[in-house]
Amino acid sequence: MELDELLRSLSRTQREIDLAYNHFNFTSDPDLIESCVYEISSLQCRYNYLLRRVKERGGSAVIGALPGREV
Repeated sequence: MELDELLRSLSRTQREIDLAYNHFNFTSDPDLIESCVYEISSLQCRYNYLLRRVKERGGSAVIGALPGREV
């Protein structure tokens, strides 16, 4: 996977995390809350994987430019 593609995936995953947190914040049903917790956990694992791959490819300098994230 090329660095540009990794960065796009990283940014997309961050948006998905934000959306999942938004759903979590506006949900009151216990089953849906549990679903949101698992989804957020899964997305955070994917984000960490992508972040590690970006750093391995020398993209650390551009990570700080992603909204809401710092190295």
